[in-house]
Amino acid sequence: MLSILHPEIMHYLQDFDYGLMPIYLPKEDKSILVIKTTKEGILTVSTNNAFKVYLIKNSVQSASYLGLVTAFFDDHDEPLTITTPLFSDDEMLTDITRLFSQESFDVYFFDENNYEFLGATVQNAGFNEFSKEIDAAIFPEFQQSKVLDSWKNMNQQFGLRTEDDDSNAYEIKLNDRLYSDDIMITDLRRQFFGFNDQGKNVAVTSLERADGLNTGPMQERDIAQLLTKIFEIKDIYLNPYRADIKEELTDLLIVTDKIMFFIQAKDSPNTKDMLQRSVDKKRTAIRRHIKKATGQMRGALTYARDHEGATILLDGKPVTIQLGDRQLVGLVVVKELFDDDYPECSVPVLSLVRELDLPISLLDYPQLHVLTQNLSTPDRFINGLFSALDMALEHEKFPKSVFSGKKI
Repeated sequence: MLSILHPEIMHYLQDFDYGLMPIYLPKEDKSILVIKTTKEGILTVSTNNAFKVYLIKNSVQSASYLGLVTAFFDDHDEPLTITTPLFSDDEMLTDITRLFSQESFDVYFFDENNYEFLGATVQNAGFNEFSKEIDAAIFPEFQQSKVLDSWKNMNQQFGLRTEDDDSNAYEIKLNDRLYSDDIMITDLRRQFFGFNDQGKNVAVTSLERADGLNTGPMQERDIAQLLTKIFEIKDIYLNPYRADIKEELTDLLIVTDKIMFFIQAKDSPNTKDMLQRSVDKKRTAIRRHIKKATGQMRGALTYARDHEGATILLDGKPVTIQLGDRQLVGLVVVKELFDDDYPECSVPVLSLVRELDLPISLLDYPQLHVLTQNLSTPDRFINGLFSALDMALEHEKFPKSVFSGKKI
């Protein structure tokens, strides 16, 4: 595995959101590709044994290009994608050109918590055509203020692609695996031993997650691990139980000197069958999950407000956390949100916000990852949620979080 043979790469992945990371290995004298994406994206590639790369032209200037869209086809019309703007005189353009001009190379896939789940040698049948096209292409000069516009333009164009665009895209086929896809990872790193989670100090995770007991707990620990980039691990309570009724209070509880932060998460199985479900069925499932999570959030927040805090079990003993001057905050996290479904998905959460007069937000798991990567302190993270909620109340839908500047 790359993470074992070249552990130094993990340092660079820590600050990487989602995307393509071409790497030149001088000792081996070859370029490889690291792709950081969602577990759904990785499983899609593993299932299809292929992914596609689209060179996106500038719709305003026909002779120029904007960058790459890498597509993982779980659905023909709405595949999972990674958008990579490219700029002239930029190292990324040089690295991408060198990488995809190879007939064959190794590719490694990592998820949001930098777990390595897939490695393979790929066949790049269109490497000659790619090399010719990108060598002749003209890319814009880098301007920070225009990166987001370029990113939006590329996504819009990809959404309007034609059958000819699909047939002209460069297909990257997976050949020999570098190790088995069917792996289970046990994480024994000490920095994740401090969760208040009844002594469960070992994280076990896998790419394919069937329906049942393993789906929810894995996602909840994934979320807790993302949040350690912002909050002290000692402040994170994983699956706390109410002491009075011996039932789970919430999926995650974070307590600082300023907030009592309730997180309710809903996941779906990550299996080949689930990936191949229609987008309409996926939308229906997400809406159902949001309604259920909203009801659970109502119960948790009402309990904390009525009792001016929470009494939970910790190591089998009741521990009372006083609300005091802390702000009650809620967050619902689901597996994914579709761009055209934000208004419908926002309704239950915004209704609860108005009912309880408390700040409650809605994110999907990829957005949570992006926020934890770019908002580096509790205040910035919570204020980011508050700003998004203000926009949601004004426009009756939560916004999609996108970052194109420096981390703050």
